[in-house]
Amino acid sequence: TEGEGKLPKVVLTSVHGSEAEIYLFGGCVTSWKVANKDLLFVRPDAVFNGQKPISGGLPHCFPQFGPGLIQQHGFARNMNWSIVDSDNVEGNPVVTLELRDGPYSRSMWDFSFQALYKVTLNSKSLSTELIITNVDKKPFSFNTALHTYFRASVTEASVKGLKGCKTLNKDPDPTNPLEGKEDRDVVTFPGFVDCIYLHAPNELHLDNGLGDVI
Repeated sequence: TEGEGKLPKVVLTSVHGSEAEIYLFGGCVTSWKVANKDLLFVRPDAVFNGQKPISGGLPHCFPQFGPGLIQQHGFARNMNWSIVDSDNVEGNPVVTLELRDGPYSRSMWDFSFQALYKVTLNSKSLSTELIITNVDKKPFSFNTALHTYFRASVTEASVKGLKGCKTLNKDPDPTNPLEGKEDRDVVTFPGFVDCIYLHAPNELHLDNGLGDVI
């Protein structure tokens, strides 16, 4: 269907009542609703013009996370993905998007690749899987991540599962992070926080302060 700025988007609806929306520009999931409550956040100043990445939801970082040799967080969130497969498993929709290299990507990262991004909407969960295939004749290395925006009340939000992790605190000096160790069972956000957690477990619990635990 047509989304903001007339950009094409895919709407997923589960028979169990959950919903999700994915913009083909950037392959970006912008909404995930459970019981009609959106658990993702899109910034009020987000731009839907096909020129800048969508600021919110689940933006892609590929083939680079953060700053580096190419543009911030890479180019995957700045390109149009295409639908290559869709399915329905017991009333739950599954869609697979594809991104291939083109003149824009090769202008900054001269490799041929295929990215397949599978999104599965269940009754109370949203699952994503990204598979990168090197279809070039030369090796390449890459980083990837989902730069997730969760809807939350920052003064009430908390995260469990990080106790014992090594930390790199980038506040007050982002260029010289302070090494430490997380000793709290529950991490809260009383003020500005810019901290990296190394070797975090596969499962964390975010209490968004709005009545949901993700």
